Amino acid sequence: QHYSKLTKEIEENIDLKKYVYTIYDIDYFKNTISSNQKNFQRIYWEEILQRAHWAGLSSLIRNLKWIKGTATSIKDNNLLSFTANLRCLIESSGDNLLSLLNVPTTLADNFSNITKCLKGNTEEKIMYASEELEAMLIHFSFARKITSEEKTLQGKIPKYQNAKPASEYLKRLDNKVDNGPVAELYSILCQFAHPAAHSVHYLFQTSFDNIRYEFKYAQNADKDYIDRILNGYNDEIIKSLQYGFNPGILTLKTLNFFDYELTKTQYLDKIELGEMKAWTDIKNKITKIVINESFW
Repeated sequence: QHYSKLTKEIEENIDLKKYVYTIYDIDYFKNTISSNQKNFQRIYWEEILQRAHWAGLSSLIRNLKWIKGTATSIKDNNLLSFTANLRCLIESSGDNLLSLLNVPTTLADNFSNITKCLKGNTEEKIMYASEELEAMLIHFSFARKITSEEKTLQGKIPKYQNAKPASEYLKRLDNKVDNGPVAELYSILCQFAHPAAHSVHYLFQTSFDNIRYEFKYAQNADKDYIDRILNGYNDEIIKSLQYGFNPGILTLKTLNFFDYELTKTQYLDKIELGEMKAWTDIKNKITKIVINESFW
């Protein structure tokens, strides 16, 4: 309910029409913009901040869609829809965690240099860049299963453009433990979401009288199974949602510190994160930089 409420508030209070991201073609960027070092640095970091906003906000919207689907299937007592939506919600949360976990802290670590670049206050012959941030953000937005045709046409494709297997997302949600409880839940959901025996046999009550088996359609089978999954894996579902939402929220709240209007999402400042260590560290780090350096 907490995350359903949160997603509804985000949907109602953030005007998506405000955000239009512009990324220069790589050849034009290298051949034209790179001739002016200060302009090059400014545009480079504006694009990085845009990519970070793109990733942070779209990660929340994607989870919002899966939460809506999950909530609707619970309301409709539709087990197959429920398992498919929850399975995808868990996988989406794992992707958000694995791809975006380090984005807000990396932005905070580079706050001073990024601010200088945005303001054109960089020194000649000094280049500020972050391959780490580039890789994380491009992976989130563009990672996919690379086809043999793509490899033939484009040659060597960077590793970060390859989608990771679901097992890596699940392991991260299970605190780097193989075959943990989240992975167990995911496996159960797959048995129903795929056309496997579970997706048929849950519909029946089975009995055996020593001679023959009897199969009859069960009453309220969908609701019963949904309740069993929700009650049996409540902690794993909540943990997955926390991991799935926090990186995006932290990224957007961190972007609000930068003097770059396009990547500000003021509504996120109303979302309190209490004493969450990651957020406290980010705030303290940036506040210290602002106090010690005369940016403003």
